[in-house]
This record gives sequence, structure tokens and C-alpha cells, in this order.
Amino acid sequence: MKTRANTSEIQGQNFSRETKAAAFIRDALPKVQRCKICGGYLHNHSISIDHKTRKADGGLGSLDNAQLTHPYCNTTFKN
Repeated sequence: MKTRANTSEIQGQNFSRETKAAAFIRDALPKVQRCKICGGYLHNHSISIDHKTRKADGGLGSLDNAQLTHPYCNTTFKN
């Protein structure tokens, strides 16, 4: 029987399904959410998980590097 590794131990650049769920639970449940890039309100059916530190700059797919954003804001270039 296979067991899953603890997601906090995974150090890849892509977010795992578990990390995405944990970021949503951490940020969305306590209060009305705003996009971390533009500050606008997020709709429940229009949320994207973004890297705070870009993958191109060595950002990992960890919960500490995850933030909730609009899908549009997540697809544009950010400095």
C-alpha cells in the first residue's frame, strides 16, 4: 500500500492539490477574501493560487509561497 508524503516536505515548484486546498482554507474561510495583487474582492468560483516568489525565481510550491488571486491577475506579469 502506498502512503502519501507529508505535503510540507514536498519542495517542488508546482503547488500540490493539498497545498492549494490548505491555502484556500487558510485564507478564504476566516474572512471575505481580496486578491493579493489588485486588492479586489474574490468570488468563490473565480480564485487562482499564485506563487508569491515566482517559479522562475526559485519559488517553491509550498503553503508559505501561496496566495489567493484573481485568475486574470495571476496570468499577467508581476514584478
